[in-house]
Amino acid sequence: MGAARGDVGLGRQVRRQWQRWRSTAACAGVGLLSAVALVWLADRSQHTELGQALDQAGMDIVAGDELATRRLVGILGNVSLGSIALAVTLLVGLALLRQRYAAAAAAGALVLGANVTTQAVKALAERSDFGLLTVTSFPSGHATVVVSLVLAALLVVPGQARPTVSLVGSAAVTVTAAATLVASWHRPADILGAILVCLAWGAAVLTTWSLLRGGMPGTTPARQHRVFAVTGVGLAVAGLLAVGVRPGTGWSGFLDAGVVLAGLALLTALAVTTFAQLSAPLAAGEPVPCTGAGRPGD
Repeated sequence: MGAARGDVGLGRQVRRQWQRWRSTAACAGVGLLSAVALVWLADRSQHTELGQALDQAGMDIVAGDELATRRLVGILGNVSLGSIALAVTLLVGLALLRQRYAAAAAAGALVLGANVTTQAVKALAERSDFGLLTVTSFPSGHATVVVSLVLAALLVVPGQARPTVSLVGSAAVTVTAAATLVASWHRPADILGAILVCLAWGAAVLTTWSLLRGGMPGTTPARQHRVFAVTGVGLAVAGLLAVGVRPGTGWSGFLDAGVVLAGLALLTALAVTTFAQLSAPLAAGEPVPCTGAGRPGD
């Protein structure tokens, strides 16, 4: 009888600990997967002939008429150190006004860490010579700025506004990605690399917060964010087509260009949705689940 009770008690303790740490494990897993994917993508896209050829073709197939190109380059021109500093100040200030001090610190660390990492990788990495440009452009600095700010916003805005951030943020990332392709500033792998850098940093700050706090509440499926993010990228792609973004080879290349844009857009929506779900406890400032001894952890 005593052994049976002990087994039941042990089972309950294991379940409590799993409830306490499963979201932390998910954050750590997403961070690790993002880092591994980033290393693999860098190797395939920068140091293999096939990878460089596919990446170059993906950039060349997405083009725009003269007016569309000028408009999109103008959008990229707004991404500057001054605009980054202003955006970070506003996000951190919002978190402080809401007395979400951990969220403010996490948002600042995410933006700073992701952008420093991207610039460090670009400065230290090399690109093999297969007859294409050897200037390193991986990952995209412009995309890193926008993605990191979107993820930071998901940490600090009130809960009811977070789906709107998913919609607007996903659209902004998609437009930025398309603009860098049309301007021939970056290739598709550069955009994906930027998304992975930001997601890795986002998962890292969440994991750190949870470890310091002693666990985090479980997360619920981000169905609303999924709908809003997909809607955002859909509207962005439609808007890009409306302003004159077209395949460089005419209608014969429309399907290929559509695959490139749709692929980047859907991966953007996936990253935003994933982070929206993982970051919900920190954004809400929810307490840690009870340990079973009677009170939440600090």
